[in-house]
Amino acid sequence: MITPYNSNESKVDQVKKMFNHIAPSYDQLNRIISLGLDKKWRKKGIKMLSPYLPQKILDLATGTGDLAIDMVNSIPSVNKIIGADISDEMMRIGSKKVRTLNLEEKISFQKEDALKLSFEDGSFDAITIAFGIRNFEDIPGSIKELKRVLKEGKPLMILELTEPKNRLMRWGYKIYSGKFIPFIGNMISNDANAYSYLPKSITSVPQRDEMVKLFYEAGFTEAYYKSLVPGTCAIYMAIK
Repeated sequence: MITPYNSNESKVDQVKKMFNHIAPSYDQLNRIISLGLDKKWRKKGIKMLSPYLPQKILDLATGTGDLAIDMVNSIPSVNKIIGADISDEMMRIGSKKVRTLNLEEKISFQKEDALKLSFEDGSFDAITIAFGIRNFEDIPGSIKELKRVLKEGKPLMILELTEPKNRLMRWGYKIYSGKFIPFIGNMISNDANAYSYLPKSITSVPQRDEMVKLFYEAGFTEAYYKSLVPGTCAIYMAIK
């Protein structure tokens, strides 16, 4: 199992520690490392989610709330989003952003464990995860738990980083992720381990067809993915 730090703590505790530490620089580093593409990727994911007209959404691994904020501003049907995360510091920054935008009536934050969500069965019209599922300790178990709290016929939309399939792109990506990301991450966040963990976590997470298979194994009735240019991100859609 890939973890941020070489310690005896569980992956959950290590990930929590990592995000609490890098939270102040997380948004800035996201823009730099993704070359600004993270904004475009979120828009594409929201476009695929919009036709389902979700009203109440669970945004899991919400971080600082960027996807939750974008969904409120882009999907007219949305009236409530719960941003859930294990990192108090990430959610503190997210709460501050939400207050600044006067969106407190629609977006709230609470601490949740993806394997043991506190919500009742069929609580949400949609569930979203942006760039977070690779940090889960038990991805198959978490997907089953997400299905439990989702309403029948409603979507789970996941954005996650992937390795390019194109051989040349893959070569360039490995250099970029193995050298540049740890360097710039350590320089800005002062946490070399966190940004060495990032490319390793992308390599280890189930990708494309492997991820889709997990959705079907969890009992979703429909599942598919869409790769985004330049092959470093995929949108996964699964319907309960």
